[in-house]
Amino acid sequence: MRKQLTYEAVYEEIKRRIRAGVWKPGDRLPTLEELTSELNVGISSVREAVRILHKQKILLVEQGRGTYVREELPAREVVDEHLHFLEQASWLQLAEARLVIEPELAALAADKATTAEADEIVRTAKRMQKKQQAGEDFLKEDLSFHRLIAKASHNEVLVNMIRVISDQLVDSRRLTMALPGMDEKAASFHALIAGAVASRNPQQARELMRLHIQDMIRELTGAVDGEASEERKDR
Repeated sequence: MRKQLTYEAVYEEIKRRIRAGVWKPGDRLPTLEELTSELNVGISSVREAVRILHKQKILLVEQGRGTYVREELPAREVVDEHLHFLEQASWLQLAEARLVIEPELAALAADKATTAEADEIVRTAKRMQKKQQAGEDFLKEDLSFHRLIAKASHNEVLVNMIRVISDQLVDSRRLTMALPGMDEKAASFHALIAGAVASRNPQQARELMRLHIQDMIRELTGAVDGEASEERKDR
């Protein structure tokens, strides 16, 4: 079984306290430093948990003032659904889900893309490589590339499956792109995948996408082990 990441445990504890009424709407949470000491974790894990809850509109982070439980929380069932999903899904699980879906999207794109769609996929991959070589951030192009692949599959069911987890995929890509050497490898894989789509080679497109995501999973696994080591140092 996958070892729970520290920030996930912090996320769950904050969520538990809000549900239990320990922190009510409008209440100010302890500082990051106080939570770090109380929960006996690294401050980076507390910061990540708070960031996710802020993004979900459950916490309000005000620079210079502190972190608060929002006065108006989302509907309970919506909150529970979001929290349950984040509770169960890690970056690694999201990567594994991509491994199931995206190679087939790439194969379908190679088979079904229009000439205009294939050309746009190639142009996006080239822009991504150019930015990577210049040392610039290419998250926008990365996200666009995968959306174009999904669109070119002409399978609305698969496109909607990707759309459901789109926010989590943005965060997972930010995480993986921060890993040493991943930006160069990702840009290279995207260029190869684009070439396979443009040359109408579904088998090659599928295999390249599979290799790309498997490489990412290996790097994420290493990052999990590294985080565990850093947390021990932070304590």
